[in-house]
Amino acid sequence: MVNQVYAIWILDETTNQKLDELRKALELFDIEYNPIYGHITFASFINIDIDKILEYTKKFVEGKKLFYINCSALGFLTTNCIACIPSTSGKLLEYYEEYHKEYDSYCNMWTSVDSGLWLPHISLYYSEIEDLGGIIGEMSKRFIQFKGKIVRMELSVVNEKDFNIIYSHDLE
Repeated sequence: MVNQVYAIWILDETTNQKLDELRKALELFDIEYNPIYGHITFASFINIDIDKILEYTKKFVEGKKLFYINCSALGFLTTNCIACIPSTSGKLLEYYEEYHKEYDSYCNMWTSVDSGLWLPHISLYYSEIEDLGGIIGEMSKRFIQFKGKIVRMELSVVNEKDFNIIYSHDLE
């Protein structure tokens, strides 16, 4: 199995609560869900030396301060996924570009700077069987643009059934 490593920004509890308010629309469709683990993936590495990316990440995150994002839109990430889309600006964009200065060639096409396809997002609901039109309609009734807070960075490795967090750093 080829290793996959993800670098993600973790949202604070207040932001997660706002996102869970949107997800309450799922109850209208008798869909059970767990509390959200709000995060934004900003690098998805394929077949990279785990020790090297771990050391690189530790150096990158030193001195980084918590920052805010503008949760400006709600939409379909794909036909199967509803997501909250923050503005690609400010520290979110600055840190993305800084982190990708090295090892970008190991990133998948969706997170690589070179591909230009990265769309930061917070997944709210994914389904291959549900008709998501009604669900996003109900979520949209509840959506009001808001500021979210990024408070931590994590690095995780995908394994057979889920993933292992190999590094977690709280921002200052």
